[in-house]
Amino acid sequence: MTHYSSLFIFFVLLLASGNGIAKTLPDIYNGARHRLTQLYQNNPDHIGHKVKAVNQWLQGPASLQLVALPSNTSNGEDEYEIGVFLPFRSPQGRALDKQQSEIAQRFAEAREQRFSLLASGLFREALWRRVMAQTEFEGLKKKQKWINSLDVTLQQQAQSGELNRATLLRWEQEKLSHQLTLSQAKITLSNAQHYYQQITGTQELPSTLQETLIPNIDQAIQTHPELNLLSLSQQQLDINYNLADQSLAPWTLGIIARQLKGPAGNNNLLGVSVNIPLTGSDTTSANDYALWRDASNALSEALATTYARIKQQASEVTANYQYTQEAEKVMAKQVALGEEISALYSQQTSSLPKVVWLEQLLAQQDTILALEKMKVRRAQAASKLNQIAGVAL
Repeated sequence: MTHYSSLFIFFVLLLASGNGIAKTLPDIYNGARHRLTQLYQNNPDHIGHKVKAVNQWLQGPASLQLVALPSNTSNGEDEYEIGVFLPFRSPQGRALDKQQSEIAQRFAEAREQRFSLLASGLFREALWRRVMAQTEFEGLKKKQKWINSLDVTLQQQAQSGELNRATLLRWEQEKLSHQLTLSQAKITLSNAQHYYQQITGTQELPSTLQETLIPNIDQAIQTHPELNLLSLSQQQLDINYNLADQSLAPWTLGIIARQLKGPAGNNNLLGVSVNIPLTGSDTTSANDYALWRDASNALSEALATTYARIKQQASEVTANYQYTQEAEKVMAKQVALGEEISALYSQQTSSLPKVVWLEQLLAQQDTILALEKMKVRRAQAASKLNQIAGVAL
């Protein structure tokens, strides 16, 4: 009886990666992320807009004022005035502008984190789809070799009369069934390889697949990029509401040059003026408040819904991960027991129906493959749990 090595997945990687130097998981992920950045380059979240710097003082364009007041009397004075007026932000406005700038920077970082998580999710999906398909295909190929080897013995026993026709027909049925299963596994692997190539730009698999499971899932969820973006949107909404307050109307600084022409001569004047709006605090309109309240409630609901969804997904995948751990241990015991049972059946071929012995051998092969696939499922569950918690590669 042949038995899969505990390093089965490692050999799968060697077969798939060739004889070159194997790349690590971060190496291939970085390549995939670069490809995805190009694919998503038209996404507004990832376009590097060139914007003009916002003046931290001015709140609008400067204005030029020209005044000419000629006198219509012989002893009167003609008055000419030119003024430049600069609307600038109040101290409260400048404080909000600083908050706005900080929020914008945090938005950019949060969007980048969200894109990294998106890229990680696509890469993880392609990777584990490929590894699972590769594991199943290689396992079925090994079973095919076992079938070919056992087939020689069974055909000889059938010719000598040691094997009855019912058992031989059951064997032929199994061979045909396995042939179809192997063909389907080959198609599945081909599709998985094609998808993996699209995402990563290579057919090479990383040298190590297993991710370290994040120790504190609940704490990681608190800083999930999706939650961060919603929280920042709430802060941005609050700033926009505060900016609508009339107390933030611009102050106006005027530089005025005035000339008075009269019989006594010219009188040139130069001075400044400061215009400060006299408003109270909390002077936003009822319409602004209604808009802010509705948007704030919608964001709060979205934040609560997203958090609940992430927690539920994390709970489900955690349960699945724990199940795979238990199932792997149980299946390992089943394989060991199966080997012992098969050995005992081989010693009782004279008294035991051949079909019972054959069914045990077939069940043992299926259990061995199921164990290897369960190992992949466990590693995949750990990777998926990291993804749900918002941990990028």
